[in-house]
Amino acid sequence: MTTQPQSKIPLPFSKAEYDNRLAALRKRMGERGIDVLLVFIPANVLYLTGYVTIGFTNFQALIVPRTGRPFLFIREMERLVAQATTWVEDFDIFADDDDPMERLRAVLAAHDWLGKGLGAEMNGGFVSPLMMREIEQRLGGLKDGSGLVEAGRRIKSTEELALIRSACRVTEAGITAAFDAIRAGTTENMVAAAAYTAMMAAGADFFVNDPIVTSGWRSGIPHTTFANRTLERGDTVLLEFGGCHRRYFGPLMRTAVIGPVKPAIEKMSGVVVEALNAAIAAIRPGVTSGSVDEACRRPIEAAGYEPYFRKRTGYSVGSAFAPTWGEGHIISLRKDDPSLLEPGMVFHMPPALRMPHQYCVGFSETVAVTETGCEVLTRYPRELRVVQ
Repeated sequence: MTTQPQSKIPLPFSKAEYDNRLAALRKRMGERGIDVLLVFIPANVLYLTGYVTIGFTNFQALIVPRTGRPFLFIREMERLVAQATTWVEDFDIFADDDDPMERLRAVLAAHDWLGKGLGAEMNGGFVSPLMMREIEQRLGGLKDGSGLVEAGRRIKSTEELALIRSACRVTEAGITAAFDAIRAGTTENMVAAAAYTAMMAAGADFFVNDPIVTSGWRSGIPHTTFANRTLERGDTVLLEFGGCHRRYFGPLMRTAVIGPVKPAIEKMSGVVVEALNAAIAAIRPGVTSGSVDEACRRPIEAAGYEPYFRKRTGYSVGSAFAPTWGEGHIISLRKDDPSLLEPGMVFHMPPALRMPHQYCVGFSETVAVTETGCEVLTRYPRELRVVQ
């Protein structure tokens, strides 16, 4: 075991907040009959400990017993960053020439935890099915601990909401800079560069997969982003950024059009804004995810755009590492979903309509469920930006 150094990066949350998260997790572990939980998912390890590294794809495990101190099982290369960024004081290390699975087995055996209520997250993106199968074989069977940490992440604390608000300010700086850079003859890359520079200057931490800038016919294809296309008159330009502060995100989507503006684009823009407004108005504690989705969907279907809106209305956001800022696996706003909204939930709601291979119009907000309704955390004009 090693101890913390004197020099540390300030934690994003109070120690009391981490203590509350850990106590709530241990209660859920007991309800599932798990005495020791292996936490593999980087965002979950972050949530419980503050651990931040750009090496988050390396094999790692936060080992949480129901009693006693948690400790981190990490690669030797990560030891110093773990010591500098977490409140955790105990670490077990494996070298690059070690077998990490065998080393993990030995560590757990030394604590006499093998075969005694051992559970693990089985839904982690950086622990492959083959690795999980090997872990189960080495450890002699595991209980499924998937979702135990995420159950706490559903509701954001006051401290978490403060970080998300800060992230929203970063995003807004990027949207402003991108709009200022849009003109016929420039490129998607130049617009993305302006946005990136502005967000970095506003204090952003490292992102996940943005800035997202897609224009003209390419904007009519979902999940495209900057690719050196030159902007032309009549193009729509879709922007979607997720500013980051201490690994918390505040996404925002907006659309510009380089004049002249086609009437069809103006009409579609009005419908998307109406749908977003309706979804925001529907949010309050006790309503279902499906009812918010229905509120968003109704204006779109009434305008005849239903074939172009075959997706969810929104998804949870909070803390994240690449490849996505979303927490849709925790809760999403989608058709017929019976999940009930609770105060402290935060969603990114990005309704968008595309004419395939022609153009796209999209607007979004990051919102928080409050005790009485909804707070829109992003602050930006909800309108089509026309560039002459």
